Amino acid sequence: MRHAAPLVAAMLAMVPTPVPKRLQARFDADRVYVEVRARNGATLEMYTDTGGGLLLSAAAATRLGLTVRTPVAPSEKPASGPGARVTDVPAFARDETAPPIPSDRPIAVVSKVAEIPGWPEQGDGILGQAWFAGHVWTWNYPAHRLTLRPDRWRPTGAARRMPIGFKSAGGKRELNFPRIVVQVDGRPLSLLLDTGAETLLTPQALAAIHDGEPAFRATSMIAQSVFEGWETAHPDWRVIEDAQMVTRSRMIEVPSVRIAGITVGPVWFTERTDASFHKFMSAMTDARVEGSLGGNALAGLVMTLDYPRAQAWFTCKAHCTVARAGT
Repeated sequence: MRHAAPLVAAMLAMVPTPVPKRLQARFDADRVYVEVRARNGATLEMYTDTGGGLLLSAAAATRLGLTVRTPVAPSEKPASGPGARVTDVPAFARDETAPPIPSDRPIAVVSKVAEIPGWPEQGDGILGQAWFAGHVWTWNYPAHRLTLRPDRWRPTGAARRMPIGFKSAGGKRELNFPRIVVQVDGRPLSLLLDTGAETLLTPQALAAIHDGEPAFRATSMIAQSVFEGWETAHPDWRVIEDAQMVTRSRMIEVPSVRIAGITVGPVWFTERTDASFHKFMSAMTDARVEGSLGGNALAGLVMTLDYPRAQAWFTCKAHCTVARAGT
């Protein structure tokens, strides 16, 4: 038995150490697309959205040789929504870096992948909360990198930790829409962590912001009642009327947002109805949310979301400040 320890050590040394996998990602105005390859050799560019669902365009389904059908079984309908069509999830290439799309139910098929009718089409589909679930991900916004981490990843350096909430019942995870609590104006604010939140600015909004970024960009969003509260309490905060194409929503510039002790800003928030967050989105999170935090607020950070352990880690890289311990 005295030789067991060296033998075990030698066996462990032979086990390959899991390594991070950098995805083929394209960062576009703080919104992230990834390139994935199906088993038949077709390449897809998919929009990634921690606050979204799973979608595939009809054109992509045709390119993949998939059969599109009207959902019949009750288990198919919740995934697709009323009136949608579905198809079986395509198989990924065996050597693909990205994790496969969950295949426990069909994926919804839409004629055009666009957040709002009239907005630009966005690639071949959307990879949402079910795709991110069960993994550890790092978004390095300044370096434009998206990395899939080994399950036993642990942070190094100056990363700041905070918990994230997920909707659960009976100790079992039901959905994987991440909720975080940030601080605005010295008060806690519960938000969906939404890397896919985006806006298409009107010409007058683009001219008013005048930051050199394109009109189609990442945004953060806030419920109307909170927007109006900020507007009343802070008449000096900039508001742009008629700021978003099609919806004509307003935007408000919040001077600073504190995330896990890191202050970022200014951050533009796009107005949404109260019902869109208080009723619709809050039904899918573990507690009520007042809006969403998008890539425009995360642009200077490195963010890791550990879905299995419900933890988030943030590191300040650019255009942000870190609070001293105890403040």
